Amino acid sequence: MIRIGITAAVRFEGRLGCHHGNAFCSMFNGWDRAKAEALGYPTNGATDTRLEGARVTKIHDEDRDGAEMMAQVYGVEEVCDSPEELAEGVDAVIAADSGEYEKARLVLPALERGLPTFIDKPLAETAEDARRIVGLAAEHDAPLMSSSSFRWCEAAREMREAVSGLGGIELLVGVSGQGQFHIYAIHPVEFVYGVMGQGTVSVVNVGAQDRDVVRLRRADGAQVVLNMLWREVISGGQQFTACGPAGWHTVAQLRATYHPMMQAFLTMCETGEMPISGEEMVEVIAVVEAARNSRERGGAEIEIG
Repeated sequence: MIRIGITAAVRFEGRLGCHHGNAFCSMFNGWDRAKAEALGYPTNGATDTRLEGARVTKIHDEDRDGAEMMAQVYGVEEVCDSPEELAEGVDAVIAADSGEYEKARLVLPALERGLPTFIDKPLAETAEDARRIVGLAAEHDAPLMSSSSFRWCEAAREMREAVSGLGGIELLVGVSGQGQFHIYAIHPVEFVYGVMGQGTVSVVNVGAQDRDVVRLRRADGAQVVLNMLWREVISGGQQFTACGPAGWHTVAQLRATYHPMMQAFLTMCETGEMPISGEEMVEVIAVVEAARNSRERGGAEIEIG
């Protein structure tokens, strides 16, 4: 049984109730609905579909009261006072999605101990910060994984399987109706990388703050166009279409997301093998950063690397 410590799991952008924290804790530990209702703890994201082989045994959060509530709802044995304490007596550590860029600081003791560590999306705000985190993990031989669930969803797997029948991908177009760029832009970018891998050489964003239109130019000549709009602009949802010499393939339902991602994390914990290279994790952040900078510079082309 893999013993997991979790942090950044109580609040999202300062509000009680973290969708990803609830999802991860419930899939490993189960949850107590009656206790959640009695405490008034928001359990959005909690699931009854279990993932075997691991258990969340420790939790730390700067919101101590919220961590105490989560511990009761999800049966977590110990609430810790610090990230250092969280990294003691566990086999792996997760930093869930608090809606903040700086959550990686909460897992530095885990990385320094060489523990397998998952940092929820995004790894960092800038490629420079992402490179520093990846470098620290490598320095201490800590297996590191950071990604969006879009990379692991069933739709991404379906698209990967369809590529050979298309004769390769010359164009991939995505429409994502979710929300603010700083939280959600990484989702469609991760879908692209889950299907096509590394290789972006430049980024252009000709959109606006609530309706980004981003083109990725790749080293293999393929083009990627991602339309990322707030839910106030278009209805929420996703659609991706890959086009090649032999045909098109479209997916519109992501289907399972968190469970395949966490299964990949558990496999990393067991094998020590990172499912995504450090270079690729940094490149994903570089693409999102370049898309933001391009928009702010009026659609300037930003080179990657």
